[in-house]
Amino acid sequence: MQQEIWQRFINGDNQVLHRLPEKIANSWQNCYKNQVDPYLYKPRKVMTVQELENRQKKNQELIQIVKKEMKVMQNYFEVKLPLFVLTDETGNILWRDGNYQSKDYANEIFFKEGSGWSELDVGTNAIGLVLKTKTQEWMTLNEHYSVSSRNWSCAAAPIFDEKNQLTAVLDISSYQNESSKEAQLLLGTVTQKITNTLVYHYLERKKNLLDYAIKNPEEALLCDEHFQIVHVPTKYADEFPLNEDIRKYLDNKMIYNQEEIYFNENRMGYRFLLHGFSPEQKHSYNKGITSQNENYQKFLQKVVKFANSELPIHIYGETGSGKEIIAQMIHYNSTQKNGSLVAVNCGGLNENLLESQLFGYAPGAFTGADAKGYIGKIEQADGGTLFLDEIDNMPEKMQTALLRVLEDKYVTPVNGMSKKVHFRLITASNQDLKRAVSDQHFREDLFYRIYVAQLTVPPLRERVSDIPFLIQDFCEQKNWKIHWQEEIFQVAKNYPWLGNIREFNNFLERLYIFYTREQPNKNDICELIENGRLQKVDAKEKNERQEILDTLEQEKFHVSNTAKRLGVSRATLYRKMKAYDIH
Repeated sequence: MQQEIWQRFINGDNQVLHRLPEKIANSWQNCYKNQVDPYLYKPRKVMTVQELENRQKKNQELIQIVKKEMKVMQNYFEVKLPLFVLTDETGNILWRDGNYQSKDYANEIFFKEGSGWSELDVGTNAIGLVLKTKTQEWMTLNEHYSVSSRNWSCAAAPIFDEKNQLTAVLDISSYQNESSKEAQLLLGTVTQKITNTLVYHYLERKKNLLDYAIKNPEEALLCDEHFQIVHVPTKYADEFPLNEDIRKYLDNKMIYNQEEIYFNENRMGYRFLLHGFSPEQKHSYNKGITSQNENYQKFLQKVVKFANSELPIHIYGETGSGKEIIAQMIHYNSTQKNGSLVAVNCGGLNENLLESQLFGYAPGAFTGADAKGYIGKIEQADGGTLFLDEIDNMPEKMQTALLRVLEDKYVTPVNGMSKKVHFRLITASNQDLKRAVSDQHFREDLFYRIYVAQLTVPPLRERVSDIPFLIQDFCEQKNWKIHWQEEIFQVAKNYPWLGNIREFNNFLERLYIFYTREQPNKNDICELIENGRLQKVDAKEKNERQEILDTLEQEKFHVSNTAKRLGVSRATLYRKMKAYDIH
């Protein structure tokens, strides 16, 4: 019967949903709305090996507790062909064990470590339901949304951290039978015990940190392993609130030492000792931006000045130059910092979706609408900041609607009642908005509303001196200990980086994957850079290519003489000839 219901639903018959439990019907409808493929055999999201290793390292304590607990308890679960699965708080599978046959069947649908198993990754499933409800769930074979999951019944239960926040999901699945239902009571007991153990370990570490503070009464801030502040010297009490993430308050202008604190060979937190800092100092929240470039530092100072005003701000910057980071810096340095920062990419949605996202809609406003309605991004930003990226791609109808909101200070959801709103507006584009107005692609009256305070993000090629610090920061994040950072810089500084920070970070990711433990030569580094470059040539590159060709002809294609005449090394000339396809 349920197989027939499923078949009719995926063929477009919504009327059959009333024959399902409400939470299953809602989940199927959400999957359909978000275009989850009911015939998928592989999750939408599968982590790389490195991403999985990083995620497992971050959750190492949790995984060890679960392994220990399941080793004791798994024989008590009366489940046929069981599969035990642990995910993180977003549904990424961190660990798996169980019957060897079930593991083989699970491998066929990538139901294993590294796969995303949320509702939007694989369709309706018990793990996805727990992520939404934060309560224990069980699901029959035929209640799953995707074909690949309909061979499994699943019981899943949440695991919480010391703040009572969902931190993981433990799942027991059984292949082509519904015996997992019998595991629910014991599963709930196990996950509660795991939660209690996590909380106990956290309290032990916090106690040890406070004991450390008593025995070491220096002027240092102490944080737990998640960088949450647990001890603040009296003179810093107004500057560093307890239980906040200390990284929100540290910027490149503040000099400090960061050291790990260990107890019985286990890291229990961090010690921060500040130098030359007094509470009277006024320092801005820099959102992790580090720069040694004088012009870029002046740009950041301009950002902070604009942030302290109430003016609408427009950010122009090339693709990958960090416009969203600048928007975050503006928000957290503004009077709206205690409100929400709500971001919308106007170029990623069609007109109808953008209207729903921005303005929201009343319950039952249109076919397929959420029965509870939807609070639009504009209303979500009330009291905070609304960031509209790629605003130059906003359809004309939406431009008109946005202008009305800015003039009237009211937002009207689709088929809903008008509501008064107050928010800070930040817009961004990677195209010249003035040209869009002159080409009649953008409303002139809206332009004058949003183009009040204008910021142009300097591209990476104009601050080459920052490249070594980007490399160093990447290595620290990856805990990648290499002695050849200077070699990377010497190659990287000669490229234009048209994709800016994003392109540069992508290159570093490739470099890290291929040369984690060995040092590449110069050609290897060049090749990895070239692999991520768009093969588009701007006017400057066209002129340079022609200059190289002309000089080669004048020097009868003698490479050494040509390089000398152009004032570059032979290696640089060879690289440019390769880039410009000169043979």
